[in-house]
Amino acid sequence: MATYGAVYRRLRQDKNITLKNVEHSTGINNAVISRFERSVTDIGLNKLAPLLAAIHVSQTEFLFEYNYAQAAERGQTPTEIKRYIHELNDPFRVEFADLMSTATYSGDDYEKLRPIIQKHEAAFQAAPNQFELLVLSYYRALYTILKNSKGNVLTSLPSTDRNLQVLKRYLLNVDSWSVFEVLLFLISDIFFTPQDNLQLLRIGYRKSERLSISSEFRPLQFQLLASDFTALLAQKAWPEAGQVLQMMQQQKGSRDLAEKVVTLFYTGWLAIAQGDSVTGEKTCRNAIAIFRVLHASSEEKRWTQYLDQILNDPESSLILLGWTL
Repeated sequence: MATYGAVYRRLRQDKNITLKNVEHSTGINNAVISRFERSVTDIGLNKLAPLLAAIHVSQTEFLFEYNYAQAAERGQTPTEIKRYIHELNDPFRVEFADLMSTATYSGDDYEKLRPIIQKHEAAFQAAPNQFELLVLSYYRALYTILKNSKGNVLTSLPSTDRNLQVLKRYLLNVDSWSVFEVLLFLISDIFFTPQDNLQLLRIGYRKSERLSISSEFRPLQFQLLASDFTALLAQKAWPEAGQVLQMMQQQKGSRDLAEKVVTLFYTGWLAIAQGDSVTGEKTCRNAIAIFRVLHASSEEKRWTQYLDQILNDPESSLILLGWTL
């Protein structure tokens, strides 16, 4: 039966988070959580918020999962479910965007991460839960890669790096990717070798397909591909970037015009990165011209600025994270 508790239990188990982990994160007794999951007792909103935070799920996403489960339980077809979910969606809000603001890759900034790492080390020691472990591992990995960067060249971490292994193991082992996992990958994709990056991307894209049913969450899958493409370009991983571009071009379902224009721009960007600046610039300007025709002046200006930066310094590590279309 699709109850709030049952949906919560599925999401928790999908992420391999134990009741004890949730108890450590929230201070709520695991017996109380278990009764909620089994629909023996209800739980107040004041407790639901920390319970959701403990499994890295926003309230908007939780409601989407609950509505999806209800529709599927009624035996509705995929088309009917999609229509039902669309009618119930709240405006899309990413409630785990704090880390996105830290994803500014500059080799000169690594020392600024020391106090942040110390803060999260203290937080993890005070409450050793999965979320704090992932955040701490992220900041430690970011510190290492920035410290070792040489100019504009960003190199991936060795596969033996302990912090990298924590992030990779988590992303590989969760049964489905929610908003949190998508964002976690996007801010850490530069840590991985291009080969591991591509493997995780393909797995994550497949594991996040359910989100595409929601019109509010659907753009996340395109952003997953588009943002990772720029990370691979920063690593000079042309073959892998080409494969991601192909995934963008072949993305299933209807795509809005803005996504198609961005895909066209990226086609030109890859050409410039590989040395064909004439063809690449022409393709990028064709994409920008579409925004002009659509009277999307802000988009025209933004992508023109990106193109100017790319042409002025083709070796620059321009990584686009957290932007919206």
